[in-house]
Amino acid sequence: MTSIIGEIEHDAVTEILNIAVGQAAASLSRLVEDEVTLSVPFVEFLSPDQSAIRLDEATGGGLSVAVRQEFHSSFSGDILLIFPERKSLDLVRSMLADTVPLDQLTELEQEALIEVGNIILNACLGSLANQLGLTIESSLPTYVCGRGASILDSKNVESELVMFLQVDFSVAAKGVRGYLAFVMDIVSAHSFAATVSAYVARVMAG
Repeated sequence: MTSIIGEIEHDAVTEILNIAVGQAAASLSRLVEDEVTLSVPFVEFLSPDQSAIRLDEATGGGLSVAVRQEFHSSFSGDILLIFPERKSLDLVRSMLADTVPLDQLTELEQEALIEVGNIILNACLGSLANQLGLTIESSLPTYVCGRGASILDSKNVESELVMFLQVDFSVAAKGVRGYLAFVMDIVSAHSFAATVSAYVARVMAG
């Protein structure tokens, strides 16, 4: 799976997504009215099965929650923002606790997480589009909860690729480890690789 993209292109993807996630963090910071810091994303290209295992390992086998959006461009697929369930509650409560009674938090947590996901995912897709010179359209976000395989919800594990990113978020002194996953079929994955190769060629040409 990893052979679909070369080492130079992999480094370019990491830098592109680092910029994209940085813009997403700035958007999230405005939402929570607090400083948001994050690590440089660690990018891997994995099969859906490998990604499900990696996600379950990262969350200790517990439940994860995710916000999912479909996107369409010269390559298409799904983008997901994933958090371990317990950490997603920390993030949401840092947004809501000051203004919402505790007995109402549960009712609003899912809606708030979708709002967070919508901001972060759209910022990522927008930055990706700007850097690669593309137009990217996306669907309305949806909320999912489960373990690795059900979160990723791949249609055909034999013909799909997951670009899996690990990013450490820190909001209001709470460590929140988040994950971004792009799920694409092989045709779209090859199109994505070709788009990144063209981007690298433009950069190297000055």
